[in-house]
Amino acid sequence: MPLIGDAVLILIKYGAHIFPWTSSRVMPDDVISVMHVIDTGGPGGAETVFLQMAAGLDPTRFRSVAVVGDNGWLPEQLEKRSLVPHILAAKGSFKAGYLLALRRLARQCKIDVIVAHLYGSAIYASLLGRLMGVPVVSVLHGQSDVAHSDRLALLRSGIVRVGSPKVVFVSEHLKDHLAPRLRLAESQCAVIPNGVDVQVYHPCRDRSLRSELALANDVILVGAIGNIRAPKAYDVLLRAARILSDRSQRFHFVIAGDCSNDLGLELVELSRSLGIEQRLSFLGLRADVARILNNLDAFVLSSHTEGFSIACLEAMACGIPVIATRSGGPEEILEGGAGILVPTDDPEAIAQAVEEVTSSKALADALTAKALKRVQQQYSLGRMFSQYEALIERLIRTPRHGLPDLRNGR
Repeated sequence: MPLIGDAVLILIKYGAHIFPWTSSRVMPDDVISVMHVIDTGGPGGAETVFLQMAAGLDPTRFRSVAVVGDNGWLPEQLEKRSLVPHILAAKGSFKAGYLLALRRLARQCKIDVIVAHLYGSAIYASLLGRLMGVPVVSVLHGQSDVAHSDRLALLRSGIVRVGSPKVVFVSEHLKDHLAPRLRLAESQCAVIPNGVDVQVYHPCRDRSLRSELALANDVILVGAIGNIRAPKAYDVLLRAARILSDRSQRFHFVIAGDCSNDLGLELVELSRSLGIEQRLSFLGLRADVARILNNLDAFVLSSHTEGFSIACLEAMACGIPVIATRSGGPEEILEGGAGILVPTDDPEAIAQAVEEVTSSKALADALTAKALKRVQQQYSLGRMFSQYEALIERLIRTPRHGLPDLRNGR
């Protein structure tokens, strides 16, 4: 394995001479061609940011090429925004064919910079960027993206370290957690929080979901948004639902997100064993998330770990009181009393917070007022775009793109 690692590091050091880059560099007034790369097909938080970036960068200054890893939600959403999705499968062990396909596309589209989302894509993009002399921005969205123990972990982190002159983290907490593990220089790191589209997500109270689910109009609706994945700890939410159901018959709980996997089936079975199947609705993947949120009396994020949480932002933007675990990103998002923070793995704490916020209009109003102000000031989509655009423009005009020196192992 050391021999393979040495070979790869030699390749990324001298690759630009082996595979010379033939396109001319952009001049200050030129449109910058950006290849956005992700190795999934969505839906999910990282995929949402990928979509926002590919569709939302200033078209007078940037031209986007979108590369996704699978068919499904994400390419469909790209097409709705008049973007052609290039679908290249990248899952599994290292695929030289995928790297070569990326290279062909980059040359064909005369790419000036690559923006890669999630760690797997960052590895390929970093290698490609080093080989071709193209600067790379790697965007990391969560702790679970980077494996804790893996026989190739040092090689993978080394490729990102030497091939990505900028690594973006979506929260300070995530940067503090991952940057030391990847041995990144401070100058190589940037923090750009995700943004929310306030034209889509805004207060617009609605009762239609109660009718859809044949619920009484005075039911207290508590919900969560996000696909069924282990870090989301939905089992903790279900146990909190059991506690609240014992205290009042007025609560009903909804989870919106893809629940078709094995973990989703386990949660359905857990709801039955807890005796709350009549008080819990799995809504599946929904296109009307803003409407779902505006039907809620409280939003709950029960995660073990969160790099950021776009769903929290969306709930805040809709004026819905937010209860979230101290799982990383939420501590930053809800700073200054914009929501209620509770410990991880504590159903009783979630239940108590839900009771407090749904029984006190004054508390709910205070939380949502602070949340709305915080979204507008810190987490608008426009603010996110401007930060990425400035970073890309600085990077592409930096001599040697700020690539770290391999001789220093940095």
